[in-house]
Amino acid sequence: MKVDADAVRNLLEQCFPSGPPSDAQVRGQEVRFFRNHWTDRWPAHLPLAPILQGAEQVETISRQDVFARADSVDSEADAVDFYVAVTAWGSGSKAQRVARCVKVLHEDGAAGALLRSFTAVRAGNAVEAYRRLNTWAEDRIKYFGPAFFTKWLYFSGFDRWPSSGVPAPLILDARVAAAIGWRATRWPSAAYEEYLLFSDRIGAEWCPNESTHVVEYALFRAGGSIR
Repeated sequence: MKVDADAVRNLLEQCFPSGPPSDAQVRGQEVRFFRNHWTDRWPAHLPLAPILQGAEQVETISRQDVFARADSVDSEADAVDFYVAVTAWGSGSKAQRVARCVKVLHEDGAAGALLRSFTAVRAGNAVEAYRRLNTWAEDRIKYFGPAFFTKWLYFSGFDRWPSSGVPAPLILDARVAAAIGWRATRWPSAAYEEYLLFSDRIGAEWCPNESTHVVEYALFRAGGSIR
């Protein structure tokens, strides 16, 4: 699955005629979510995640808020709480999307798979973590598809990525895929690696002074005009 770099660059320049977004703009991207959408469906075998224990029913969460929670993940319970933060940001106030996200936590072994995946990403291997989450015999969890588990990979590792020359994890969903001319889902791990490498290359050309998640954010915005 290759990417037409010239076509994508032209699309980004058309969508952002004044220049690329800033890192601060990306980190500040926020959504609202409703705690009761989660608590009404919460699995009985898990303690309620701390992020859902506030008194206010409506909460606002930004990318930077989610990044801040990643540094506190040490156990399966922490991974579950972090998962809620990641997917609350990803699903927002849409109850149907939240219902699917909660189904993931009802699956046997979900918390362990999440923690193993988190650990793999923090060790600097985003593509391998993607492969594991996309493979039933390893860490794949029912209802947890690439559009959401790449959000998990991104928030788990992007802000603490080692400077090893290996591209940092980024979100890949249907809107991003549309912007780069790919099908809407079913991306193998090799395709995810190609997307990360491409984002590094286009970032170096289009927004050399910004973090690579600026490219993902811009592709998401641009993809919305295509779908």
